[in-house]
Amino acid sequence: MPNSKNKPAKNMEIRNQVKDSKFYGSIFAVENREEAEKRILEIKDKYSDATHNVSAFRVEADKPDQDPIEYFDDDGEPSGSSGPPILEAIKGAELINTVLIVTRYFGGTKLGIGGLIRAYGDTARLAIEAAGIKKLNEFYQIKVGTSFAKIGIVLGQLEALKADIKDTEYNNQGAVVKAIIPTAIKEKLKNVLKEKTAADYSLTIIKSIFK
Repeated sequence: MPNSKNKPAKNMEIRNQVKDSKFYGSIFAVENREEAEKRILEIKDKYSDATHNVSAFRVEADKPDQDPIEYFDDDGEPSGSSGPPILEAIKGAELINTVLIVTRYFGGTKLGIGGLIRAYGDTARLAIEAAGIKKLNEFYQIKVGTSFAKIGIVLGQLEALKADIKDTEYNNQGAVVKAIIPTAIKEKLKNVLKEKTAADYSLTIIKSIFK
């Protein structure tokens, strides 16, 4: 059965008042770690006068067999009191390719470790709720290699199965086609290519992507 994951339906910022501290939750859908880190820097610049800009993200790894990349930064709050609750909110909503920054303006009243955990976790969950959740389906990014004589067959079968063909590269041995396919058709594609090309092909999964 194909896997599915979730991402924020839209980018969103919310405000949450906890005693006399103001918290702003900023959530973004991103494509990779680099984009997540860029969003964090944007919020830190936007709220450069804030007491803390605590962040966490969860993004896809480069290889399909690797676990998602997870990160958090307490940004000066007591260790474990702020970044982990944000990351747990992201994981609790089963979100991927998501970065969430909670900005705090300290109002004078200390919240204690338990209070900080609740304040950051609640602000993160409010941001997730406000953004909404979009379901993502899993696809494989693949490359199919074959000889010159069979390239037309390979392209024809990919088109017949409604693959999203991205590129065709030619070399001394033949050609390599790069495409994106639903995970559900992988075995069918392999079987039909084996039959139609007399096994004159190779199929490699580059990585899983969710969209």
